[in-house]
Amino acid sequence: MGLNAFLGNAPTLETVERELEQDRLPHSMLFVGIQGIGKRTLADFISMTVNCLRGGLDFCGQCRSCRKIIENCHPDVKHYEPEGQFIKIDQMRELSREVFFEPFEGKRRFFILDEADKMNLESANSILKTLEEPPENSHLILISNKPNELLTTIRSRCQTYRFGPLPSSEIEQVLTSKLNYSGEDLSLLSRISQGSIGRALSLDLKEYKKGRQELLDLLEVCSQNFLYTRALKSLTALAREKEAFGKKAEILYSLLRDLFLLKVDAACELITHWDIRGKLLSLCANFSFRQIVDGTNALDHIETGIKRNLSKPLALDHFVLSFSGQLAKED
Repeated sequence: MGLNAFLGNAPTLETVERELEQDRLPHSMLFVGIQGIGKRTLADFISMTVNCLRGGLDFCGQCRSCRKIIENCHPDVKHYEPEGQFIKIDQMRELSREVFFEPFEGKRRFFILDEADKMNLESANSILKTLEEPPENSHLILISNKPNELLTTIRSRCQTYRFGPLPSSEIEQVLTSKLNYSGEDLSLLSRISQGSIGRALSLDLKEYKKGRQELLDLLEVCSQNFLYTRALKSLTALAREKEAFGKKAEILYSLLRDLFLLKVDAACELITHWDIRGKLLSLCANFSFRQIVDGTNALDHIETGIKRNLSKPLALDHFVLSFSGQLAKED
């Protein structure tokens, strides 16, 4: 075990290894990248490397210190995450006090803020001074998949480390050793993971396929001009619940993307839903480029309306019209 167990993002890992080797690890760090890409994992790996009882420039994963960090009970490695919707001011006040304490057991203290973009204005402002002038024996690692939602004053005080999506081939290799799925399902799971191993491992593929079939049925209905009312009713039912629709919209976006790619090149190998390529080609024949683009834009409007609690009927209506042949068709 050790830092070489970290998957992907070699440039970021090499930077961290070099900083550890030179004893120049920044005291205020910001890890940014999509959810489930390994940002928290690397934060924990760094804290284990610095505090491992065996010493050296890597961690063993077996000593008392490493085991406590893995089990999230090390007194010198603290994790903070949102309580409800936000990271609250009381949490950051606690951090600002504890950051100046000497290590209890380890060599240095680590304070890891998961979903740091969930700090409200008061919480964020309360740690600005701590980020700017952290004590020598403490490190703050902020983790975010929405760094633009962090205050500029927060970002400017941290050294930023970027984490990119993993190639689907690497994800499929990992999944092969962890899941007892068919080759076709492993391939699908790796493609819909969006480069996130965490997402791939947590996704319920059976439920995903069920939701995908509902959306394929919706697109099939939309392609039939005379079934306009039925299509609008189906879409309205899908959009009724915010959380459920968010997941369905993600699948629908990927289906629309595949339709567009297949419209450009029927032999395209970049599609996500390779296991239903035949069905997509059949649907593709019923839609024009304009219909696919208009439908995607209408889906954007539906999502925006749901997030802002706006009235959805017009956006839902436009989505169905985009595909039902009621709008002008272009070949």
